Amino acid sequence: MKTAGFIVLLAIPLLFACAPRKPELPLIAVPADPLLQALARHRQSFAGLKAIASVEIAKRGRKRKLDTVAVVIDHTRRFRIEAYGPLGQSLMALVWDGRDTLLRLPGEEGGILPGPTGLERFFGEGMEAAELCALLAGNIPETDASAATLLCRQNGDCILELRNGSLLRRVRVSPPAEGSDWEPRILAYESHRADKLMFQARFDEAVEIAHYRLPMRIVIENPDRKLQLTVLYSEAEVNTPLSDDIFSLTDETGTVNSK
Repeated sequence: MKTAGFIVLLAIPLLFACAPRKPELPLIAVPADPLLQALARHRQSFAGLKAIASVEIAKRGRKRKLDTVAVVIDHTRRFRIEAYGPLGQSLMALVWDGRDTLLRLPGEEGGILPGPTGLERFFGEGMEAAELCALLAGNIPETDASAATLLCRQNGDCILELRNGSLLRRVRVSPPAEGSDWEPRILAYESHRADKLMFQARFDEAVEIAHYRLPMRIVIENPDRKLQLTVLYSEAEVNTPLSDDIFSLTDETGTVNSK
């Protein structure tokens, strides 16, 4: 009897495994303009962010955890990301003043790099500074897409595709509430160039701060470089005044602003 019962227990999962899967609901094309307008309103409602986060950097199988990281974003114009040690010492910094970048990594001397060079050294090609600003705020960058396509599943997520030449941006958003204006919740973002995935981002655990929905967990990946950056906000202020000094390209190692 015990043997027979054991066989039955083994057989039940196999029966479920063999059962045909329910087909996914088809994607249906719907007008994209209402969503584009809602995303524009959402983007315009964000002016800036001051936050404390923990950051995990995984690259080619190696991981590093930074427990105290200051993240300051001025819309899509400037940003500062700086990690601190237990005694308050600066461990690394990545700063963009709207033109050039300051990059200082552990064990390396800091320096000012022209244009997006510093960002490319950290994230690889394909990531624009203004785009990183948007992603760290749970947003998508403003785009001049020549073609926009919106595909939705019944009672499911929607996929917005924005294409401009060889550049394709794909955004996964929550479905609209029935009978109401679209209040989009951005779930994921992808950037493709010439059909190659350059990087992707996921947004989770969104909370409303100062009438702005901010994801408290953001994961950005560059599959080509096997790089994954996980940002977990613990404290955040949205749309508060920001000092210009925060974005000055002055480094404690002696590097000075090139302007």
